[in-house]
Amino acid sequence: MTQTTRLIAYLRSHPGASGLEIIAALALPKYTSRISDARAAGFDVVCEKRFDGLNGYRVVERSAPITGEQVSAW
Repeated sequence: MTQTTRLIAYLRSHPGASGLEIIAALALPKYTSRISDARAAGFDVVCEKRFDGLNGYRVVERSAPITGEQVSAW
């Protein structure tokens, strides 16, 4: 399992994890580089301010349209 896939799996199971929590849980000091790699691979990783004032990261799951399905702007 690559560092990026480990990070994605962790963020899916721990939405809102702070950078320090990611470092402690995954021993991943360059987590921001792995977040960039995940975004480049097509994952939607967002950073939002948590209630305690820290930044938290989570993966936004998107539902893709079925092949051939038309998507309207309405």
